[in-house]
Amino acid sequence: MTSQNIMSLEGVGMQFGPFHALSELSFEIKAGEVLGVAGPNGAGKSTLLNVCTGGLCPTSGKVLFDGREITGLPRHARCAQGIAMTFQIPTVISSLTVAENLLVGRSFGGSHQHDFDQIVEITGLGPVLDAEAGTVDLLARKTIMLGAALATGPRIVFMDEPLGGLNAEEIQDFVQIIDRARQAFGVTIVMVEHKIRALAEIADRILIINFGKFVCLDRPSVVLNDDHVVEIYLGKKHDA
Repeated sequence: MTSQNIMSLEGVGMQFGPFHALSELSFEIKAGEVLGVAGPNGAGKSTLLNVCTGGLCPTSGKVLFDGREITGLPRHARCAQGIAMTFQIPTVISSLTVAENLLVGRSFGGSHQHDFDQIVEITGLGPVLDAEAGTVDLLARKTIMLGAALATGPRIVFMDEPLGGLNAEEIQDFVQIIDRARQAFGVTIVMVEHKIRALAEIADRILIINFGKFVCLDRPSVVLNDDHVVEIYLGKKHDA
């Protein structure tokens, strides 16, 4: 991980009518890191991901990528610049094969795209490449979605609750896939996740937000022992 910032948010707010989903949110994402994003339900985590990836345009503040403002750019334009996203509910084209789903991802990328065979090796999807994507299990569908995102040649991948619905063994397997992708491609990973303990195992830093506001951003060991975080999110027994 380097100290260079790949993305920065400056005073970002997102308002839906009278409701403030995000309020004056400012922080930096370091190139090459795994940044975890956590907080209670309704904290604004998914809204934050959509603001970063172009699904939403904030009502105030700026989003910068490599020092260039991208606040108003739509999702497809950000994807071409190297910003990808995976979703909480696995999004695959069920009637296409696993291999074809990965190749569809390539069509949305920019000039720098990762090698197809290397993506297959990293994701472990080789044995099911010829299967229809709609017939494989949940872990495989999540892996397909990540593989398709990697096929766009991203510099940063935002992941919305990637571990949801997986059992303990599957979580370990998927975390290893994410880590292999990071190591092989040098890609920055931003993960929104409720499973804070699993997040702490892979994240370099964790950002906590609550009611759309910044609470803290630090190493997992510091965040997990922050009294304010314990109070608003983890609970006294750290059982999240």
